[in-house]
Amino acid sequence: MLVRLLRDSGIQAFWEDKYCDNFYARGFEWERHKDSYPLPSLATSFEVFEHLANPKQEIMYMLELSPNLLFSTELLPTSIPEYSGDKQWWYYGFSHGQHISFFTHKSLESIAQEKNLYFCSYKGLHLFSKNKINQTYFMLIVKFANRGLYFLLHKCLQSKTQEDSKLLEHRNY
Repeated sequence: MLVRLLRDSGIQAFWEDKYCDNFYARGFEWERHKDSYPLPSLATSFEVFEHLANPKQEIMYMLELSPNLLFSTELLPTSIPEYSGDKQWWYYGFSHGQHISFFTHKSLESIAQEKNLYFCSYKGLHLFSKNKINQTYFMLIVKFANRGLYFLLHKCLQSKTQEDSKLLEHRNY
């Protein structure tokens, strides 16, 4: 859905997800368009890292697509929480068993260092980047993203909705 929302806002976005079907952005799969467009300037991965069975391998693959990766995951607190009792951490998710990978700030910094990237983090959002990003700016962007940033982008960019519709008119999706 994010790809469709980004395209509707005027951002050139493509979809890739080996664990989910493409319901909302058919025709805009990265695999289909990768020879026509340069590598993306930013890859995104939301609510994925904690589900990866081979996290380092998967993260390295994402960083091959783009050296700039914006992603979400909750960080493991510095003192490792217990699975029950007063020090229980809700993010373990024992009731559903889907969270299998956990990260610390230090572990993500280590991945960034290995790839010669910079790392920024604020709350549950994180960024690996080939460019140095001011941590304060990153925090402010995250903090105010839902307070007008979308509307500003929407005014500055032209939607791809009509263009995409015409492009897909002659294809069967």
